[in-house]
Amino acid sequence: MTSDRLYARARTLFEDSESNSYYVLLTRTSQVYSRIENAFKNPFKILLITGTPGTGKSYVLRRFYHDQRDRYPMFFYSSATFTNEQLFVIYKSLYGKTVKSKDMHGLIAAFSEGEIKPIYILLDEAQLYDEDRLEWIRMLSNEGVFRFVVVVHRVDQEDVLAKEHFRTRTFENIDCSPIEPAEVPRFIETKLLLGELSEFYERFSQANFDRIYDLTRGNLRDLNRLMNRFFDLLDDYEQNRPHKLPRRFSNKYIEMAAIELGMF
Repeated sequence: MTSDRLYARARTLFEDSESNSYYVLLTRTSQVYSRIENAFKNPFKILLITGTPGTGKSYVLRRFYHDQRDRYPMFFYSSATFTNEQLFVIYKSLYGKTVKSKDMHGLIAAFSEGEIKPIYILLDEAQLYDEDRLEWIRMLSNEGVFRFVVVVHRVDQEDVLAKEHFRTRTFENIDCSPIEPAEVPRFIETKLLLGELSEFYERFSQANFDRIYDLTRGNLRDLNRLMNRFFDLLDDYEQNRPHKLPRRFSNKYIEMAAIELGMF
């Protein structure tokens, strides 16, 4: 990508990036972040973060991990990747040596005897774990060594708090909700400022922001997807039909991107 392809640069700002520089905390997500931060000042076993897909749960958890991982002994696992073997990896990471015992009882005893505790384990998409794995996580949370921050995507009307694994052991339940309409322009503006493309923000109108909110309903994941495809579409125009590039952004191009993503 050449440096003069500004729309391509803008597109990358809305990719699902692990780069901490692209994280944007809005009012709702900042509140969730603050509640996680406050919870870390108190003892807990399991901190549960719930909400429908796309409301920023994983987004905030990754941001918190990137911000705080040098402050706490903290490990992040996405998409149900936390297994028995990971505990051996954690022990070696913390103590620089391999635990002598090869069974779980010996490993837990080694953690208990160690000086580093509590150890924070952040689990994204915990709804993907089966019942046996959830029971194992519950048992680990009782050891006094590990504290879990667990993100669960609510699907349909499933009430994750009804799970025995969480109900009696959750220090706090943090529920994430979609962002408000007024946060859409702030989100887009902040992303473009991070990419030093503030001139693009000035091409949006309030009608554009209203239409973007109508199409995404405050879902951060869909907002990122829509803006990524929107700027990808404009990048295509810039390369192949530059004479058709709009001086001011139009809902027509936003809706074209939404159609390609199946948002209609």
